[in-house]
Amino acid sequence: MNVNRDYIGSQFIWFFGVVEDRNDPIKLGRVRVRVYEYYDKDKQAVPVNALPWAQVIQSPTSAATGDIGQTPTGMVEGTWVVGFFLDGHRAQQPIVLGTFSGIPQELGSEKQYERIGFSDPNGVYPNRKDEPDVNRLARNDEDFQHPNPGARNDARTKEVLIANDDPGDPNKWDEPVAAYDSDPDKGVKYPKNHVYETESGHIKEFDDTEGKERIHEYHKAGTFYEIDKAGKKVTRIVANNYVVIAGTDFVNVKGDCNLTVDSNCTTYIKGNWDIQVDGDKTENIKGKLTQTVDDSVTETYKNNQTTNITGTLDLDASTEIDADAGVINLN
Repeated sequence: MNVNRDYIGSQFIWFFGVVEDRNDPIKLGRVRVRVYEYYDKDKQAVPVNALPWAQVIQSPTSAATGDIGQTPTGMVEGTWVVGFFLDGHRAQQPIVLGTFSGIPQELGSEKQYERIGFSDPNGVYPNRKDEPDVNRLARNDEDFQHPNPGARNDARTKEVLIANDDPGDPNKWDEPVAAYDSDPDKGVKYPKNHVYETESGHIKEFDDTEGKERIHEYHKAGTFYEIDKAGKKVTRIVANNYVVIAGTDFVNVKGDCNLTVDSNCTTYIKGNWDIQVDGDKTENIKGKLTQTVDDSVTETYKNNQTTNITGTLDLDASTEIDADAGVINLN
């Protein structure tokens, strides 16, 4: 039996290096890696397009087949990786096993890296220096705070009026502040906050800090939801919101429900509309009230009815008006 000794099994040649290209022409998630001790740092001697494409090992929690699983596209140019050569000392079939963080000593610069390898050829990464690459939300360092919680707090909606309140002393509510606690002693604790952030600024957090447990998902435009330690959920949608329910919708609010619409509200019900109010109902309409009923109207009052009209009351019936009462007083 002939065995190729250059393949894994007889030799294991591992490496570490830097991703310099992720634009895989066949879109397989491959990256080009400049490997230390194998490829010269001088890009004139070994240009980026001369580096072999490296396949990426995925987690066993990802099926990595037929659209199933997570795409292996998380790395950027400038990412440090570790791997091995599938073909041993030939070093032409690299496999990336994983990435690792560091503490960059200088920022990415396109001009600086025109010739020097082991860096981002676009000059974007690293985009900060003298601090760990691990996400600031996970680290919660007093001197290196992530801007996201502060930006969310600055954009909060405040003093939202509640309907039919006392005009002299109106009842208002404010959007809650971000549940992320940046207090270095009592707030988020490393390594309990598990963070995923994309290069454009989308964020996911699963915080297991004791007493601060949260879930947070954020879109770079500012739309987000956050669930705090008590299960309270805050949602902010900065643009339009669309909800389509193909089946039946059941909503049960155990406490009060306050709805304030700053603009218009249109409700179109194609079937019947049943409303039951076990307590009192108050309507305050500051403009006109117009009602059009295509069929008959039946109103039943089991107690007194009082109608106060400061202007004129016009009654116009095309046939007749019937009034049946024990006493009718007209003044």
